[in-house]
Amino acid sequence: MKNSAKKTAQKEKTKVKKEKKSKKTDKATNGLEESAPSNDSTEDQTKAADNTTEKELTPDEKNGAFSNFNISQQSLKKLSERGVTYLFPIQAKTYNIVYEGKNLIAQARTGTGKTLSFALPLVELLQKCDKTKKTARAPKVLVMAPTRELAKQVCEDFSSVSTNLSAFCIYGGSPYAPQEYALRTGIDILVGTPGRIYDHIERGNLDLTKLQHVVLDEVDQMLDMGFADMVDSILQHAYGAEIEKKPQTLLFSATLPPWVQQTGKKYFGNNVEKIVLVGNMENRTSKNVEHLAIKCSYFDRASTIGDVIKVYSGNHGRTMVFCQTKRDADELAVSPSIKQDCEVLHGDIPQMKRERVLKSFREGKCKVLISTDVAARGLDIPEIDLVIQCSPPKDVESYIHRSGRTGRAGRSGICLCFYKPQEEYDIQTVERRANIKFKKIGGPTTEDIIKASAADAARSLELVEDETLQYFRESAQALVEERGAVDAVAAALAVISGSTKIVPRSLLSSKEGFTTYIFTTNMEMRTMSYVWRALEKQLPEEIKEKAMRMRFCKDKMSSVFDLPSEFESDVATKWTDTNFDTLQKATALPELLESESSNKGYGNSWGGGGGGGRGGGGFRGRGSRGGGGFGRGSRGGGRGMSNGFSAQKRRIDTSNGEPQNKKIRFD
Repeated sequence: MKNSAKKTAQKEKTKVKKEKKSKKTDKATNGLEESAPSNDSTEDQTKAADNTTEKELTPDEKNGAFSNFNISQQSLKKLSERGVTYLFPIQAKTYNIVYEGKNLIAQARTGTGKTLSFALPLVELLQKCDKTKKTARAPKVLVMAPTRELAKQVCEDFSSVSTNLSAFCIYGGSPYAPQEYALRTGIDILVGTPGRIYDHIERGNLDLTKLQHVVLDEVDQMLDMGFADMVDSILQHAYGAEIEKKPQTLLFSATLPPWVQQTGKKYFGNNVEKIVLVGNMENRTSKNVEHLAIKCSYFDRASTIGDVIKVYSGNHGRTMVFCQTKRDADELAVSPSIKQDCEVLHGDIPQMKRERVLKSFREGKCKVLISTDVAARGLDIPEIDLVIQCSPPKDVESYIHRSGRTGRAGRSGICLCFYKPQEEYDIQTVERRANIKFKKIGGPTTEDIIKASAADAARSLELVEDETLQYFRESAQALVEERGAVDAVAAALAVISGSTKIVPRSLLSSKEGFTTYIFTTNMEMRTMSYVWRALEKQLPEEIKEKAMRMRFCKDKMSSVFDLPSEFESDVATKWTDTNFDTLQKATALPELLESESSNKGYGNSWGGGGGGGRGGGGFRGRGSRGGGGFGRGSRGGGRGMSNGFSAQKRRIDTSNGEPQNKKIRFD
């Protein structure tokens, strides 16, 4: 009986538990049912969500929303596959103009999406108007681009947004036979370089009588490359008398040289729309690019570039380096200072290799591309982290286009320009004409390189598969026991990064073997003599005499100078900070006082003086460019002597702040 009662009680308890659980489930279900909205409610929530999303959209995203334009579903699908979610400003402003068949001259920064701004509406027009596929049909669209790389990229863009159109690219350096076959077979869109297009016209292979649209992409570069007459001849054929209707003409460029205005007036008069997205006083480079400048001699440039790549791009980022000459590009490509896999690209590289190099760089197999200006414009190479210009370009447009390789499609980027001391005026010219401001920095310091290399090496560890680790565990354990865990890992990171030995480098000149110091006082200094007197009091003569490249900081309460790195330990032990003066190693280059001599004479270490008024070192003295220093009155420096200092009372060269003999008087 007792057992029976116990069983009955257990059954009742189990039943109660099940009922409670069932009630909880019912409540949860009812709660879900109560919270589940009706169809009308769902629609309202969707609208509310849409409204919320709309509020979060940027002005560019609102203006470029696909719903604002006549874009077919098949094109929307193609755009989605490319990751395009809205039209960029240049695309949004030009879409309806192109779609309505109007002539257009458009100016926008490099990297803003100019190619898609004409490719998308033209594809929409062609797919809507004519779906026939006749054999041997003449092209309806002709696109001219300055380089074969850009021509190929434009052709790929047309193909990526079209469904049933045939796009073909022709350019020099490739066989004629395949191109002639394609033209005979029939194409809808022809993209090419002016030289090869003109050749096919002369050979009678290219029929332009059915042409409806003509596009000139990167017009200014075509002019720079000497294609003006050839482009004009092609346009004359395109506008020939045998054509029933004059084709729509679209001119796209980052700048608008006079030739563009003249050509527009010649072929379509005042019947043209103009879109300019770059104001005269506006920063003409991409807004997402940080502009840096490093003063560096030619002999230290390769090693400094290697360090810059380590710090700003590393082994996982992509870098483009632009050189002025093919020889410079070839020499830099084989320099042992460039640790990353690199390729070179210039006019002497055969076409097959050029295509392989660009493919390797796009796919990330090659991390550094060293090039002349041949690859500077129009190429769609995504996610470039760093652009290096080995010297200030001769014209500001080249700088704009080169810097446009980074900071594209909303990404941030860095453009770094190297310059020699005598090229400081060229840097100022680029600043003035491009309306930008360079941040002048020193070459990467030891700390910068170690920190960046360690982070880069740590990132490389993520690529190691778990299965591989088992083969290294025994050696790793031995290292940990011998050196300790932290030291063992640190040594491994150093080896991986290639930073087993770090050479100090000047922040002022990027010269190896020098350390930059910053001297600070609590009052404004009028002359460098105060600094020299302070150094003389605490440092031995042999150290003080080696100080060089002394410059005032902008606040004139600090100055920077270089010492050979071999004296670091001596300076650390012999110098003692006072209540007024401090001396320490500079970890970053502070903003320096602009040297008047950069605008008046040679300046800097070339002997230009810091005097005022009409003189200011603006003329050469005898010997090593002399001139400058402190002159009488407002006429600046007197005639320079053979060792480059002013023959006045204070014998100090203010361009670098160095005493020129041992009998200097300190005021």
